[in-house]
Amino acid sequence: MKRMEIIFSQSIDDDFIQKCAEKDVGKCYTKIPVVFGKGFSEPKMGDSIWPQSNTMYIIFCSEDEEQIILTILEDLRKEYIGEGVACFVSDAEVR
Repeated sequence: MKRMEIIFSQSIDDDFIQKCAEKDVGKCYTKIPVVFGKGFSEPKMGDSIWPQSNTMYIIFCSEDEEQIILTILEDLRKEYIGEGVACFVSDAEVR
């Protein structure tokens, strides 16, 4: 089982959910709707200087589902150049 932490601009959220629904993946998730931070794109701090914010998803899934979600994220990176799409994957154990 894999744990995926996915962070991207709120502007991409609807497209991510739609693409996951089309591929029948990512159905069980935790969504943190407002996340602030700085990565390799413009900062998203929710203030007057950097007004945007990010959204974060935590998804536990199989390795097969992980690969499909990674492909969706790669497609979003190509479609939304400069918006920032981060994904961190680790092994997870159900207890």
